[in-house]
Amino acid sequence: MIRQRCAIYTRKSTEEGLEQDFNSLDAQREACAAYILSQKHEGWTELSGRYDDGGFSGGSMDRPGLTQLLQDVQAGRVDVIVVYKVDRLTRSLADFAKMVDVFDGAGVSFVSVTQAFNTTSSMGRLTLNVLLSFAQFEREVTAERIRDKVAASKRKGMWMGGAVPLGYDVKDKALVVNEQEASAIRTIFAEYLATGSVRQLSARLNDLGVVSKRRIDRHGRVNGGEALSRGALYHILRNPIYIGKTHHKGELHDGLHEAVINEETWQRVQVLLADHGGKQIKTPRRSAKRLLDGLLFDTAGRPMRTTYASKSVRRGGTTQTKRYWYYTSKTSCAEDRNCIERLPANEIEELVLGSLKTRLGDKSWLVDQVGQAEEGNASIADVLRAADAWFAEIAANADGIDVFYPCGLIDRIDAQKDRLHVSVNLHALPGLGRALETLVASFEVPFQKRQNGRAKPIIIAPEGAPQPDPDLIALVSDARRWAGELLTGKSSSIQQITEREGLRAGSVSRILPLAWLATDISTDILEGRQPPHLNATALRNLLELPLDWKEQRKILGYAHT
Repeated sequence: MIRQRCAIYTRKSTEEGLEQDFNSLDAQREACAAYILSQKHEGWTELSGRYDDGGFSGGSMDRPGLTQLLQDVQAGRVDVIVVYKVDRLTRSLADFAKMVDVFDGAGVSFVSVTQAFNTTSSMGRLTLNVLLSFAQFEREVTAERIRDKVAASKRKGMWMGGAVPLGYDVKDKALVVNEQEASAIRTIFAEYLATGSVRQLSARLNDLGVVSKRRIDRHGRVNGGEALSRGALYHILRNPIYIGKTHHKGELHDGLHEAVINEETWQRVQVLLADHGGKQIKTPRRSAKRLLDGLLFDTAGRPMRTTYASKSVRRGGTTQTKRYWYYTSKTSCAEDRNCIERLPANEIEELVLGSLKTRLGDKSWLVDQVGQAEEGNASIADVLRAADAWFAEIAANADGIDVFYPCGLIDRIDAQKDRLHVSVNLHALPGLGRALETLVASFEVPFQKRQNGRAKPIIIAPEGAPQPDPDLIALVSDARRWAGELLTGKSSSIQQITEREGLRAGSVSRILPLAWLATDISTDILEGRQPPHLNATALRNLLELPLDWKEQRKILGYAHT
């Protein structure tokens, strides 16, 4: 009798009731375990591992429990997958087809406790496809019904949930005016009419102490109570909820809640916003020198501008000028060098792009941000699709780093001592259009700022990440290139290489032995995993480098020998 290892998979679309001692997932598992026990005579045994997805939709494969299950299937740890119903596994025909390929490749079958199938037969597959078609149809019809209900409720002026806007509280599922916050809203509108500029309005509100709404999320964390960003101010000034209206898909409807701003003030603000946003620019606007111009601010809150330093580099017998770009504090105290902060442009841009890719690829983070947004119409599905479209746009663009800045995704970046605080306009994702007025999120990126040697560029990188040293890599590369030239006869002597490269006498002789570094040391240098003290200066100053790799590791400070 062949032993059949059985994995039980359970899923529930919502988190409701999961806190109970015996919930839906437990009921599914109990039924599946009983079925496995009934097949004991066939050699079926239940695996101890749990594959549970509580609060995850069956319309997507992005589920931690399912991901672990598929990994174990591919690793050959599972023979049979047991589910309570087929729609617990998936409600999508496309996803089901992908899973069947994985199951077939691993020789795994699956069983539904309440529905009799045999996936090894064509009839069993036909039955599964029919059931999954109905499951997908049910999901789509339910979604349409919910959208129709939201649209009908909006037309009646009802509040349909979401993050509560500044100026209001929620009581009995309806918006009621919060007088203290409503006063802040009236101040925002009045000050904008007085200043005529959102940038000046932001500074004025900071002086007055007007901050964003304080909220407590479902985990008990308190957020908000911070200075209002320009994106948030634009949203407030354009939000018709403050004149007692609700909006849905570009249409305005009379709301059931009380207005905070009168119609006359509202119209004056809209005219002013349109006037400032629609003026024709008579002179051509100069493009920014670097991608983060106008977005990056130093630890003191001062804007950072781009500048560069030039250095002559001699390579292959020719002298080239190389520019090193930096972001520096824009300040009036230029005579005091201690008050100016400096960040390397390429490294900071790559760090921001990599972190943004990570966040927009994290669907759970996106869902959490949409849930906390002030925009009641925020559709999680729309935002997830827009994030996927952004990734496709990045992949199709040869210069991917240029894609997301022009479309306004980044609102502001505050450089702190050991981290970056990045504010993101999620409503600027491609394809959202007018689906959202604004959707602002933020995240922090830890980094280390270090300087290798005197007058060397500052390096910005994620905290704890490997740090390739370009000078160190170039030094080893030169040594190998020169050794190859001498061995093949391309260069007749060390003196010839010295004169051709324009180096001092003895430089090539000191660097050349690096061509015979141990392979693991060379690999560490290439990947940036060398000991902190091992840099280009240290290698140049070596009096002698033995050919024995064990001795090399001792001299260069490696713990292993």
